[in-house]
Amino acid sequence: MNKCCTREEALTGFGIIVLILGIIVVLYIILMLRSPVTGTGNGFLHAFMDNTGNILRSVGPVTAFSAVNGTPHDVDARYPEPDPGRMGSVELNVALFIGNMGGVDFDKVRVVWISNGIAETLPRSDSRPLICPGWTIVARYNTIPLKNVNSNNILDPDEQFEIFACPKNTIEAYQQFSLVIAPVGNVIPPLVSTSAPPMVQPVMQLM
Repeated sequence: MNKCCTREEALTGFGIIVLILGIIVVLYIILMLRSPVTGTGNGFLHAFMDNTGNILRSVGPVTAFSAVNGTPHDVDARYPEPDPGRMGSVELNVALFIGNMGGVDFDKVRVVWISNGIAETLPRSDSRPLICPGWTIVARYNTIPLKNVNSNNILDPDEQFEIFACPKNTIEAYQQFSLVIAPVGNVIPPLVSTSAPPMVQPVMQLM
């Protein structure tokens, strides 16, 4: 005859489960207490939340311009060697990935243009006309209806920045290029990685 489990044996099994859960909770608390302190809060969870704001995405189409002085009108770019037959710059909207809780300080980002085997780190410039090579924030938008965007250079989860970038080395038709906008200390994939159109026009839509 099979022996049935007693009340004492059942309680012992339940006690083991409780003990395991207790160990997990204690280990989690120790991990939280030993995590380094960040600038805005403490603990592992807060540090993770701060880091989620470092992921950028391109929003909508990417506009390209030929290497002609004066375009676009709100930037008035000036090239070292203007050439209407070459692509000279791009303009795009950037935002944080959906779900990000942090922000990206665009006073500290690194903008790199890669083409023909050359990686150019573009300097930031807020002057007009913008002298190429360089990049600038053209405009700031808030994605919440009827809400104004603030004037600082920190890209928050509900905002988009319109970015203009032009390299020293303009590119020919069909030539591939990439544009990287990387927060400090991060290595991320390019926001734009494509090629110039078959025929360079004054204004072109790439993506």
